[in-house]
Amino acid sequence: MTQVNFMRHASYFGPEDAADKTLTIIGAGATGSWVALIAAKMGWHNFSIWDSDIVESHNLPNQVYGVEHIGMQKVDALEQVLKAFNPQCSVEKHNEFFIGSNEDHKSSLEDYVYVAVDSLSARKDIISNCFHLPFTDLIFETKMGFEHAEINIFSPSNEQAMNSYLGMLKSDDEVEESACDAKIITTLTTIVASTLVHALCGHASLSRRGKNTFYDSKQIISLQDKLTTISF
Repeated sequence: MTQVNFMRHASYFGPEDAADKTLTIIGAGATGSWVALIAAKMGWHNFSIWDSDIVESHNLPNQVYGVEHIGMQKVDALEQVLKAFNPQCSVEKHNEFFIGSNEDHKSSLEDYVYVAVDSLSARKDIISNCFHLPFTDLIFETKMGFEHAEINIFSPSNEQAMNSYLGMLKSDDEVEESACDAKIITTLTTIVASTLVHALCGHASLSRRGKNTFYDSKQIISLQDKLTTISF
């Protein structure tokens, strides 16, 4: 079987940097599905995907799925997409909602976790139950608007950062509904997913590259008029 050659970006990240690491993605929608595919393109092999939804026609423009996936469970469709690129990808599928207070769900988290669920209340439930996870290095979270997005990255051992994030997290009732034609745009989605994966891969390859631990705890990305990024 012909294998994918990742030498083009091996000076930054390669499969060996995450050979024993798992990327867990909770929510395989717009950003979640793109994060998975871009991570696979970078050389990531091991995935754990949580989502109970099916692929619908309106998902296709801003998610990685094709018309052949309509009606399929997203976890199955995403596995197909990843394996179509690289048959060596290993995908652990969970066709259900992730519940942060469920000890079995929480105990499955390890290495790197990306929380990409739509509901803010579900997001709060998940992250508020992620303090001091013993086997998790970093947690990623994104907030997506039509022209603006936010990427948050924190260690589960950093109580101050996690409490600060949770304290600023709005409820679903506090978020205004966007106009029907101003949901999540593909261009911003892929920029956010690429930025997140670049940070993910950079962190996973730190020791091989002889670098110190680094990551921006918050990045704001805007496509209003022109691309603008702010890091904290």
